[in-house]
Amino acid sequence: MTLLSLLDMIGTFAFALTGALVAVRKEMDLYGILLLSFVTAIGGGTTRDLLLGNTPVFFLNQPSYFYISLLAGFCTFLFHKELFKINSIILILDALGLGLFVCVGVSIALSAHISFTGAVILGVVTGTVGGIIRDLLAGEIPTVLVKDFYALICVVGGILYVYLHHLNVPHDITLLVSASVIFFLRLAAIKLKWNFVKASRSSLLQ
Repeated sequence: MTLLSLLDMIGTFAFALTGALVAVRKEMDLYGILLLSFVTAIGGGTTRDLLLGNTPVFFLNQPSYFYISLLAGFCTFLFHKELFKINSIILILDALGLGLFVCVGVSIALSAHISFTGAVILGVVTGTVGGIIRDLLAGEIPTVLVKDFYALICVVGGILYVYLHHLNVPHDITLLVSASVIFFLRLAAIKLKWNFVKASRSSLLQ
């Protein structure tokens, strides 16, 4: 197994856990937990594959991703009380999955000989679409649209990956460094409350 495949599976499990935990928080039943676990884990990669014309999409040819997401859902169903005892567990797992998925997306795009700009875009797509679907199904505004420099951090990490790739830095080092930067930037944004400027409600009422 390559490092890319390993990190992709770790990211799948982490993102699947966030979907399942959100479902538990919304008091969904087992089906809802498994569904949110699955769509959160595969949403970004599926969209990336469709944009690249890679069909059938990855999880249909590699069912291990399907089983990993179901495992995460069942684990959350059985042990959600213990998981929620970990402070900010959803945010930590989301940051981990985000870092891994963005880098996996950029790597796959570059392997398909996509332009550097296109590779960054597909990295952002891979890292964010699953979370967007999760939040929408849970009746929430997607995190990427409202706080914590979410999308910008993906772009920064994607550009870093492309830059290291351009410098011919070894692939595994490029993956680990870029994913780590995204992970820690995401946690810093949450901790320090970094946000884009928003339109004030008062100005909308005038």
